Amino acid sequence: MKKLHFNSTLNHKASDYKPCEICVERVVTLYGRSFEELKNHLMHDDPYIVAYRDLMYTEGDTAHCLLFVDYDSGDGVLVESEGSNYARKSQFIPNARALLESNEMTAAETRLHNDLKKIADKVAELAHCGEISLAFDELLAESDLDVKSVLRDAVTAMLREREDIQMAESQSIEVPFQPDITVEAKPTQELTFYCPLKIVRESEEPDYEWDEEVTEEDFEEIPSAYAEGCVDEINDFIRNCEEPDEEHRGLMAYYYDDPAIREKVFSAIPSVRDVNGELVGVFECEISGELTVSELEDLRSYLTGQASDGWGEGLEQHGVKTADFGEIYVSFWNDSNDWSLQTEEEMGLSQAEKHTEEPSMGMTM
Repeated sequence: MKKLHFNSTLNHKASDYKPCEICVERVVTLYGRSFEELKNHLMHDDPYIVAYRDLMYTEGDTAHCLLFVDYDSGDGVLVESEGSNYARKSQFIPNARALLESNEMTAAETRLHNDLKKIADKVAELAHCGEISLAFDELLAESDLDVKSVLRDAVTAMLREREDIQMAESQSIEVPFQPDITVEAKPTQELTFYCPLKIVRESEEPDYEWDEEVTEEDFEEIPSAYAEGCVDEINDFIRNCEEPDEEHRGLMAYYYDDPAIREKVFSAIPSVRDVNGELVGVFECEISGELTVSELEDLRSYLTGQASDGWGEGLEQHGVKTADFGEIYVSFWNDSNDWSLQTEEEMGLSQAEKHTEEPSMGMTM
């Protein structure tokens, strides 16, 4: 038997055990020293607790909590802040990651584990009888394990649990390579984020020698209102630079933090758009269902990071050839206090204003 090792606390009396029903509203993975800081200072205000404060409350006999999990150890801390900025109620959860993984395990995966255990028991039996070399193909053939069926049922069960899937069914078909999974995605709706652009081109009379480093002073800025004629040229360049992984999901292909957001937000496609006569950056997202306030902010934070340090940093290092201004450089982010990433609702845009050049944009640029 494999020995179980984990961190825990031990109480002196059984009367100290007062369990209540727990509903984990959100799992937050912490990295580096962040988990230790939270665990050792639970009565201090914490930015992670503040960010998800609205998800924590007690209703009847059920406490709705956050579960903070240490990336390195897998241990966790369960928190119910009762509306505060710190953990008014908390509990250390040893090996919380294993608990999460067990909760997500499908019946088919459990069946697979049990069948593999039977095969291991058989191998151990044969070893005691002097067998030292065994063919796994033979062991598999002699077992009741139908690997294809188990894997298919496990995948189907996982699909049923997803936020973005309407229906998933599987059936046993003996003919190879014939459809045996039926799946339907939930309808999506559009959520668009807008941000100001910084567009520059190299000065016509650069003040540097050919072997000197180019500085910001060697470029001149093009007001975004003047660059509206470059929409197609910039968007063509963005599409041509698209990686194969981005074909369907855009920048969401690289999002791994929150499973709920990864499932709800199918895609985030960057482009530029002429809004009210001004060229702005756009992240067009396809959403299944509704995002919570915290999920919206997490998505905004992720796209802000892509605009500043990820995808956007790569874009701004490549010149875009245009008919009106020659080679220009487009930045989706800048370090001014006026930069923001806003939804159309936050900007007060009507449906018509999103695609026309009429009233004022109402966005701080």
